[in-house]
Amino acid sequence: MEPNWLTARNNHSYENGRRYYGFKAEFPFPDDQKATSAHAMISTMWHHLLDGRTFIAPIDPVQKNHKFLEFATRSGSWTIMALNRHHPAPRLTGMDPAYMSPNLRYFEHHELEGDWPFTAKQAFHLIHAQSLGGVIADYDRFYANAFRHLLPGRWLEVWENDLRFFTDNAQDETRLVALREWEALMHEAAAKFGKRVNVAAEQKELMHSAGFVQVDEQIFKVPYGEWSDDPTLKNIGGYYVFQMQCALEGYTLRLFTKTLGWSKEDTNALISRVQEELQQKDLRLYSYFHLVIGQKPAQAARK
Repeated sequence: MEPNWLTARNNHSYENGRRYYGFKAEFPFPDDQKATSAHAMISTMWHHLLDGRTFIAPIDPVQKNHKFLEFATRSGSWTIMALNRHHPAPRLTGMDPAYMSPNLRYFEHHELEGDWPFTAKQAFHLIHAQSLGGVIADYDRFYANAFRHLLPGRWLEVWENDLRFFTDNAQDETRLVALREWEALMHEAAAKFGKRVNVAAEQKELMHSAGFVQVDEQIFKVPYGEWSDDPTLKNIGGYYVFQMQCALEGYTLRLFTKTLGWSKEDTNALISRVQEELQQKDLRLYSYFHLVIGQKPAQAARK
């Protein structure tokens, strides 16, 4: 076993019955099995949105000497999907403070926020990042790092969704009081924590500002629940319900109890009210999922 993998496995703290990576409250969300399942479900939703593709960046065909980086690996679900889909498989590297597999290269948390530990020879053909909200503080630095560590002409792809729900029926708002309170407090608490959520709509401009070209954004309207007439979206909506059932507590506990100073009892009471509102099956709630790709210019310096 790699020594830094052992460090990652043991470097955890516990609060409110949940496990978190590190001992200095670096992250607002837990990394225990329940959180891993919730993250894997988001990956599954993306998998169906993209008709089984693991990326849309124009890299075809994938070759075994291609080097791919998954930034903020967590459950490892994207990496597993990439390994299963592409034959021969590319050379995959995962960056995450707490991912539990010794089969991927592993780097400590400070290398997510700080300079990445790769040489020019290790430059990548594709860098993939998913669900960055709540994970990193400095997006400009993330994009600068990604730009620096891509080969010229190669691609960055970011998948991001916000923790917000929408409805096209204004009358439904009277039935979403707890949800709207939770959304506003999540936004406030994450900003105070220093790792914002609800950053999906910013990614395209951030990618442009970092020097990427051929930047393209796809926005998906993702139903919450099985109300869509489209069979694929109906299926995805069912996954979304399961994902939020797994994730809502983890999203909320540390940000409310540690950052906002709420009691665990009051926090759990709000979580319960939000879950009750989300269980109203006649509501046609949805969220927006953003996919953004950008190319490092072919004439750019290698590193």
